[in-house]
Amino acid sequence: MSEPFAAARPLAGDEVPPSVSAFVPILILGLVMLVWFVFQATQLRLERSAMQATFTAQEKPMGDAKKLRDSLEAIARGTLQLADAGNPGAKLIVDELGKRGVTIGPRSPAASGAPATTTK
Repeated sequence: MSEPFAAARPLAGDEVPPSVSAFVPILILGLVMLVWFVFQATQLRLERSAMQATFTAQEKPMGDAKKLRDSLEAIARGTLQLADAGNPGAKLIVDELGKRGVTIGPRSPAASGAPATTTK
């Protein structure tokens, strides 16, 4: 009866065992690494363009928010000037804002380097 697998024949003293080349596994590893780096570079490029689009989309709302903040600070400074001049309604508003943690600085934000109105 024949065996399904041929038994390995013993090597004679002069025979050299067949060598296994490492070229194919190293080639496969190199190709896999190349594909991985290309994939990562592509993903990074896509994420960067998405972040740039998001930043560009936020420029107008940020400008609008700055304009609104500047106008509110101007109103708050005007109210503070009225309160300092003795207007009882303006003094009441400044006092109530102070109770709620909102402080109004007398200087403009550009001169002081900090926002004139802060909230908790």
